[in-house]
Amino acid sequence: MNIVINIVAPIFGAVVLGALLVRARLFDSATSDGLAKFVYYVAIPALLFRSLSRAELPTVLPWRFILAFYVPSIALFAGGVFIARQSGWDRPSQGIAGMGACYSNMVMLGIPMCHAAFGHDADVPLFTLIALQSSILFTLATYTIEIYGARGTDASMPLHRMLGRLILNPVILCLLAGVISNIAGWKPTDPIDNLLQELGLAAPGCALVSLGASLAQYKVRGAIGHAAILVLLKNLLHPLMVWLACDVLAVTRAWTQVAVLLAAMPSGINGYVFAKRYQLREEVISKTIVLSTLASSVVAGIVVGYYL
Repeated sequence: MNIVINIVAPIFGAVVLGALLVRARLFDSATSDGLAKFVYYVAIPALLFRSLSRAELPTVLPWRFILAFYVPSIALFAGGVFIARQSGWDRPSQGIAGMGACYSNMVMLGIPMCHAAFGHDADVPLFTLIALQSSILFTLATYTIEIYGARGTDASMPLHRMLGRLILNPVILCLLAGVISNIAGWKPTDPIDNLLQELGLAAPGCALVSLGASLAQYKVRGAIGHAAILVLLKNLLHPLMVWLACDVLAVTRAWTQVAVLLAAMPSGINGYVFAKRYQLREEVISKTIVLSTLASSVVAGIVVGYYL
């Protein structure tokens, strides 16, 4: 449990820092918006492009392992969308609920926690899931917000314009560019690579401080009900469904333990980045991430204790 606390504590520290800066009137809502825009338009695209262009893509994909993790993840995304729709949320906001229900904090918490628990033997399954998470779930969230969200409204547009808008989204564009760069064997030269690295490193810290700044502007009890439902999906159903899927698909124990631990990670900060970018349900997703991180401290501890 000490491993979990030591890794989770800095996350809360950055969130609390953002809230304190607002309380001290050094930051305001405009500052939070500016940080979120920097993360969405600059830091995350840089991080994604650099990571995918440099990743060692496997020659043979471990399909059973991938399906065991991402079929439950996509199902929970759909579950978040369904629950939000039943709660009367507008269509674009349903994409934010989907992200909150299934997107794991793999990089900031998953990497150090897997290494602390299972060592570097976890690297191959760990980075396989990390390489695919943004590619799959960012695309799904962008589609839900931009295309599904526009149907039946004045924002509706022809299919070719919808697809163009989806592909030209900065996150999706950099995902595609990173994969193409990798396949073509082109790696950024050192000056460009160093710039991308520095920009990418700024993404988590800036997003967490922005999250804390946003939380300071909301009432403590507001949106707790919706947030609690998303936490239930993310921190209880996600690891349980992944564990069952790994069992059904006969995934090895060594890879199952990595998949289940990553599923037990809290709702990722990128759900908030999307909410901030599109100004959709920011209060709900902010509180979901904080409550999910608290819940994950317990669930991840149980998972680690079970496998060690």
